[in-house]
Amino acid sequence: MILNLAVKPAYLLIIDTKIQDLLGPEEFGRYFPLLSLSILLNILLDAGLANHMTRLVSSNPEEIHRSFQFGWRTKRLLFPFYIMLLLFIGWALGWRGEALVWLGWIGLNQALLSAILYVRAGLQGIAAHRTDAWVSIADRSLLFIAMGGLILSFDRFEVNWLLAGTSAALSCTLLIAFWRLRKLTLSVHNHVNEAASTQLKNVRADLRAGWPYALLFLLMMTYHRVDGIMLERIAPNGAMQAGWYAMSYRFFEAANMIGYLCATLLLPYFTRMLANREDVRPLARSMSSVLMAVGATIAWSSWYFPEQFLGIFYDYEIQSASGILPWLMISFAVFAQGYVFSTLLTARGDMRRLNQMAGAGAVLNIILNAWWLSQASPTTGGIGCAVISAITQGAMVVGQIFFCLRHHPGKQWWKLVRALILHSLACFTICNAMVRWDIDPTQALWWALIGCLAAGFLPGVIDFRSIQKMLSEKMNTFADS
Repeated sequence: MILNLAVKPAYLLIIDTKIQDLLGPEEFGRYFPLLSLSILLNILLDAGLANHMTRLVSSNPEEIHRSFQFGWRTKRLLFPFYIMLLLFIGWALGWRGEALVWLGWIGLNQALLSAILYVRAGLQGIAAHRTDAWVSIADRSLLFIAMGGLILSFDRFEVNWLLAGTSAALSCTLLIAFWRLRKLTLSVHNHVNEAASTQLKNVRADLRAGWPYALLFLLMMTYHRVDGIMLERIAPNGAMQAGWYAMSYRFFEAANMIGYLCATLLLPYFTRMLANREDVRPLARSMSSVLMAVGATIAWSSWYFPEQFLGIFYDYEIQSASGILPWLMISFAVFAQGYVFSTLLTARGDMRRLNQMAGAGAVLNIILNAWWLSQASPTTGGIGCAVISAITQGAMVVGQIFFCLRHHPGKQWWKLVRALILHSLACFTICNAMVRWDIDPTQALWWALIGCLAAGFLPGVIDFRSIQKMLSEKMNTFADS
């Protein structure tokens, strides 16, 4: 967690934002929807193979050689299917020439990333967690150095540099990961104790079991990423508006890592506690209050000081993008709650319900975006997409909370509502005071951020006792899982 929170948000907020600044919103606005489309279809590159690799190897390390080779052959078949489908959809959406070249290159990078995740699954299976942790940040660390050097050396930037640098960083990381996996498994003898037909049957069984999770990922990526694609394709002045949207989306993406890592930690806890018939409500409520305090702090501060927020990382087009940022940060604050309640539903095995809600959210998002962008002006398309994102996230989280409370009812959930009201009133008071205080607006932003975060320590906001109990008494739950 420390390595990921140190490197990945730093890359997004320092290097990626500077690249956007140098490219300009129109040029980056051409690249951003292509990246979104490639991520949207990324699940086709894996289809549950990494999960199968981890599960099989962790239960039987001697199967590392056969399992890895079999899965690798399968991934080689998935790669051309992914690239052809990606390019076909790109062509069908109207991209031509250089855009299709970029799309193919981005697809290649996604394939390299998928290969790294597959090798990491093998490292996780043999319990090489420290190696896996360093591999997880290797590509961003290399990109940080390479792109940082180019930014310092030139007063301009090109998308091709980013694509080539990403390919090189991912290739180096893949070689390092593969070398470490091979070195760590030299002592594992390749005993052939299972027929190929049985192995194939096991893979099919794992893929069949994993398809609800793959479908959930696809549907969630749809209402996370389709807005950037539709904005560039449908809206007037689409590339420029997509670039403005991408400026604010980087903050949503960086903040989202906090929620994702919390969900990664929560899943094994919830799973174990439900299996032991323990009460999950205190843990869910305490983690929800933490994410609420963090999300509300960012949302309130960006609402009152959007230009200053963007001005920390960007030099150009700040005013044009400032109207988008507050709504995307509200979207993050709402979605952060979904990480707790959707993880609880996942631990319960209620994937059908989650997929139904995610499917409804994807349809709602596409319909609202199509309606809005068909009548949007050359400057208001991005703001509308951000508002629609917040509406979609709100609808999803309300549904998740409803089903969680139906399974785990109790008056103690009102403590979370009380915490939300108390913290929101404190943030409202602090931000209004900062606006009226006669100081530099950027300083006012920092004081607002510090004050709103400090408001999380007010009595009744964050339940620190449950978090302390989780970290002290039950930390072995995460390691064992």
